[in-house]
Amino acid sequence: MVIEFGINFTGSSAVTVRYCTEPLMSPVILEKTPDTVNTIQLRDYQRQCLHAILSRYREGIRRQLVCLPTGSGKTVIFADFPRYFQMKNQMLVLAHRQELLDQAREKIRRANPDLRVEIEQAGRKADPDCDVVVASVPTLGRKGSRRLSRMDPDRFYLIVVDEAHHSTAATYKRVLNHFGVFDEDTKKLVVGFTATPKRGDGQGLEAVYQEITFSRDISEMIAANYLAPLAGYRVETDVDLSRVRRRMGDFVTSQLAAAVNIGERNDLVVDVYRRYLEGRPTLCFCVDVAHVKSVTTAFRKNGIPAAGITGEMERSARESILRDFRNGKIRVLANCMVLTEGYDEPSVSGIILARPTQSALLYTQMIGRGTRLYPGKENVTVVDVVDATRDHSLTTLPELFGLSGEFDLQGHTTDYARSAMEWARAHRPWVDVESTGSIDDLRYRCQKIDLMCLETPAEIKSFSRFAWVRSGKGCFRLGLSDGNAITITRTILDNWEVSLRHSGRDLELMHHKSVPEAIESAETYVAGHLPDAVGLVLRDTRWRRQPATIKQIQLLKKKHIDVPDGITKGQASHLIGMLPV
Repeated sequence: MVIEFGINFTGSSAVTVRYCTEPLMSPVILEKTPDTVNTIQLRDYQRQCLHAILSRYREGIRRQLVCLPTGSGKTVIFADFPRYFQMKNQMLVLAHRQELLDQAREKIRRANPDLRVEIEQAGRKADPDCDVVVASVPTLGRKGSRRLSRMDPDRFYLIVVDEAHHSTAATYKRVLNHFGVFDEDTKKLVVGFTATPKRGDGQGLEAVYQEITFSRDISEMIAANYLAPLAGYRVETDVDLSRVRRRMGDFVTSQLAAAVNIGERNDLVVDVYRRYLEGRPTLCFCVDVAHVKSVTTAFRKNGIPAAGITGEMERSARESILRDFRNGKIRVLANCMVLTEGYDEPSVSGIILARPTQSALLYTQMIGRGTRLYPGKENVTVVDVVDATRDHSLTTLPELFGLSGEFDLQGHTTDYARSAMEWARAHRPWVDVESTGSIDDLRYRCQKIDLMCLETPAEIKSFSRFAWVRSGKGCFRLGLSDGNAITITRTILDNWEVSLRHSGRDLELMHHKSVPEAIESAETYVAGHLPDAVGLVLRDTRWRRQPATIKQIQLLKKKHIDVPDGITKGQASHLIGMLPV
């Protein structure tokens, strides 16, 4: 006995894959049948994601993580699971908020009109015999949950976790353990979807997921025209956050609210809207309920149609406000931790971050509310309202794209800034791109050489013997001969990858948990496998401090580089090694 599902590849060709009744076993390719055509047209990367999930499952990876930015259609992908995998048993989708549950049910029903998709949450109970259960984690995951105990683990082979960065919470683990997904011999497939693999409390997701099976970052999606470009402004205030305490990687809410919810700053938020976002449907992210009310009052006082959304509101009142915002009756919608997940309004083209944060996860969720495409929408403009800090660094839009957190985009898009950064790294490798303050500052620095950028960074000198230099954010480079190099780069899984660049090809050597370990192993590798290079890369050799040779200077000038006075042989060697061929 077999079951079948269809796969639509890029272009007009398609196949049907046949499986035995054992879930997700090896396929046999057959001719396409008419009833396997999907009712939703998937994008190329969404099809690639499905293929990657199946491929890694067949290789034994049962708990997979998919990382895609907000607006890229994560729900559309798992809505296609019943059709793509043609499960004979039931599918379970886990989420933690009502908006996410309703959204998942709607998308799954649309992709699979013949299936019964029901919600298990509070007063809503799914029929035990329905095809797909979309379940609330707070409902199922509480200790001693009878509703969880009544769900037969043997009936669910495919489990989806929406907003999977929450997966390490006790409620999630309790649900996943009930379904036996951590058993060594399990045949079940768990796929978590998230816009970021990092949690706010710094706890990694490796305790739940075996690997990131598929990922695309926001830059790739914008470049491919799947998401709206992000433009930005930086607006500084005199509010001091130095005394605001931190907890679990971000500011303590009560103390942060007390610091920023003041009349002068709220009036500045209104001025920001008038200067940069006038006429744009705009979301304003605030700290708490009181802050939402104060900001909303400030907008209304200045004649701008505004409303606030908070978690304490009745559902009907919230839906009415969202409807008025969608219809243009409300131009600015203030909220606190309500619209960060599961809110889908593509017309949003303005974001005001009146809530400073240190959490890249929270920041990504907030700006992601504006990245969906919409007719006539050229970009989404993000305004970072940045307060004074002495010991804390704030997450800002430029930081997500490899620039300094203090960088001012001056209204340019991140795509423009990224292109400028890439050009600078390729053609002006001595420029410390991460420390530039604006696009204008980057242009100026590209005309000059900062000799200090060609020296080993102070933070690694104590445990390195070789002449490493910084090569972009989270990357160190050790130049060898003939343009070859050893590089150490931070990865998406928060470890450090050591690679050898040789003859134009990159060879991955090893991974380590820390920079010191990566430096030590890389230097051991050079000493053991490239002994002839040791004399070239030792940092404290006399030749490095000698003046650059005439030949070195001539080569740099040939590349149209304004060579500064006092450049040494070692610094010139670094420059020459980093220049494009």
